[in-house]
Amino acid sequence: MPQQPDSIILNANVLTMDSAGPTGQAVAVAGDRILAVGSNDEIRSLAGPDTREIDGQGMTLLPGFIDSHIHLLSLARTTQELDCRPDRASSVAAIAHRVFEWARIVPPGEWVRCYGYDHLALDESRHPTRHDLDVISPRHPVRLDHRSGHAVVLNSLGLQLAGINADTPDPVEGVIERDESGEPTGVLLEMAGYLAQRVDWGRSRNKMAQGVTAANRLLLSYGITSLQDAGPENGPERWQAFRDLIDAETLQARVTMMAGAGRVHELSALPGDDWLRQGHAKIVLTMSTGALHPSLEEFSELAAQACQAGFPVAVHCVEEETVLAAAQVIAGLPKLSVPHRIEHCSECPPETLAAVQSSGAMVVTQPGLVHWNGPGYRKNVSADLQPHLYPIGALASAGIGVVFSSDSPVTNPNPWPAIYSAVTRKDHQSQEFPRDANKVGVADALRMYTLSGAESEGTQTEKGSIAPGKLADLVLVDADPLAIDPEGLKDIKAKMTMIGGKRVWEGR
Repeated sequence: MPQQPDSIILNANVLTMDSAGPTGQAVAVAGDRILAVGSNDEIRSLAGPDTREIDGQGMTLLPGFIDSHIHLLSLARTTQELDCRPDRASSVAAIAHRVFEWARIVPPGEWVRCYGYDHLALDESRHPTRHDLDVISPRHPVRLDHRSGHAVVLNSLGLQLAGINADTPDPVEGVIERDESGEPTGVLLEMAGYLAQRVDWGRSRNKMAQGVTAANRLLLSYGITSLQDAGPENGPERWQAFRDLIDAETLQARVTMMAGAGRVHELSALPGDDWLRQGHAKIVLTMSTGALHPSLEEFSELAAQACQAGFPVAVHCVEEETVLAAAQVIAGLPKLSVPHRIEHCSECPPETLAAVQSSGAMVVTQPGLVHWNGPGYRKNVSADLQPHLYPIGALASAGIGVVFSSDSPVTNPNPWPAIYSAVTRKDHQSQEFPRDANKVGVADALRMYTLSGAESEGTQTEKGSIAPGKLADLVLVDADPLAIDPEGLKDIKAKMTMIGGKRVWEGR
């Protein structure tokens, strides 16, 4: 007797991302897998007396979104911190005022944590300093995180608790910004890891769980069913934290955890499953100190060691110089069953793009940064470079595998504004960014947020499309992205999210 489905979704516009059957009207689910895709009549004929029926009401059913580069615990933390993003605080004075108001409800001596400022978007076009924060928060240590995650501002009490003063040398990987007298200004570049080893931020296990609960609900409300955590320091303790959160169902999305490149040997023996699995070895390559860090030789050695341990590499690259260095090193690495990756690929003019093409790497990038940061890019990035920022269309035209992600909490994890910007090359002010060649079609953009994400982690036989045998990770949305005016893409909303055949979120 044919297997009967546990549930069927009828009357839907099914966009499968599966070239063998790109559309349908209905889907049957048995256990945690897709049983069949077809017409309403075909799927209804499979139902038994206990099969649950879900009416899709003519809405569009897609594979669950895969956010292929996210920092989950950082996103969770922001649900409990002060939001200082440009739309909330457009000047240094506005940030100071928000910190002052927030500090009034925080007990004296406890850290005031803030996130999301962008110095390029502020009226003053500069970072806040300890002097801006000291006058309004003398009894609280204050930490203000840049939206990129690559800069932090501490007030004087925060610097004291971190052990940073005029005599503190710059760490190898970072920069302590100083004034003309040599005193720290409070601005610290590429020093998050340094601070994590030296400061107790007062984050209890209970607080972390509360934050993950909020982040989990946010991700499900956007139809995100899988994520790849890109923490550069991830090790066994982070793996266990994810395992505990998943087992408690505090976190319901599937997790692929990257490994800190220096920690791959600690993680090589840990068993994974459909809910938690190991991903790439994460290497952060920057030019923040004015030179390549780590050096080309050190970077090459890290990458080679990761490959020897069986891990493909995922290299954080923003600046053109880092993208080029990553492409050159990856070209010489052994090819593993899962492709190596370049993360972000923010600055990529034609000669650099050619090197990326030759490397064979996939590019995991963030069109949401064009959406949210477009005005700042137009103001602060040279006109010659602007056409080559996040050049998604050019990358795809060169045959490079392109994957979408949010880098949340750097940007909001909602996929639809990012898809809108990938298709229109417009920012949140509806201003078009240079170079039409960097636009992609809607179907391509959807694929980059679904099946391409699975390909980037080697799980394309399990998820990323709606096909028999694959995991029943699905999202029902309120508009057909292939049919509406592209201006409406950014406003599409999820109405139901399903993971492993279970409805885990429903909207109004």
